[in-house]
Amino acid sequence: MRLRPEKVDYLANKITDELKKLKSVKFKAPAEQIAGTIRRVILHDLQREDEIEKEAEELLRQHRQKIEFNNLSYNTLLYKAKQEIARRRKIVL
Repeated sequence: MRLRPEKVDYLANKITDELKKLKSVKFKAPAEQIAGTIRRVILHDLQREDEIEKEAEELLRQHRQKIEFNNLSYNTLLYKAKQEIARRRKIVL
């Protein structure tokens, strides 16, 4: 996970505060509960991204000799592999 827990908390609270300011949004639950739900959604998305990255790294690990032999950029291939895995899972990174 690329974000510290404090940053996730900050983002969840900031989103909640901004939603409270909107006249078109009315909370049916306490703001703390809304922030908690937003926090869980952010953490779940970060976890899914971590899983995609691990899967992409494993895929590249299986083809490491070909990558080294053809002098290909590991970072570029990792990025492309993550994008492809995310596309198949219908996830936007």
